[in-house]
Amino acid sequence: SAFLLLSLVGCAAKYNTDDFIGKTSEEIISKYGIFDCISAPVSEDGLYRNCQCGYTTKEPKKGFLGTSPEVLLFISFDENGVAIECEEGYRPGG
Repeated sequence: SAFLLLSLVGCAAKYNTDDFIGKTSEEIISKYGIFDCISAPVSEDGLYRNCQCGYTTKEPKKGFLGTSPEVLLFISFDENGVAIECEEGYRPGG
């Protein structure tokens, strides 16, 4: 569990996950920029709803045993376009 803690601390240096919860995708983009990964198109009013969007926290690295996966911080948005959860994960299909 120490590794997970270090992993989250490293992530928090760039992105404050507490800063995302309760905010709309529009508010998050205005502070942190356009998402690196999006699971659904933006709705007519400019908000992401019922989907996950993510920011890259760890670039993939080529090594002796292959390439390490790209790690992203995924932000889940509810039907109102408000962030309800943040979690680190790997890019789908990556």
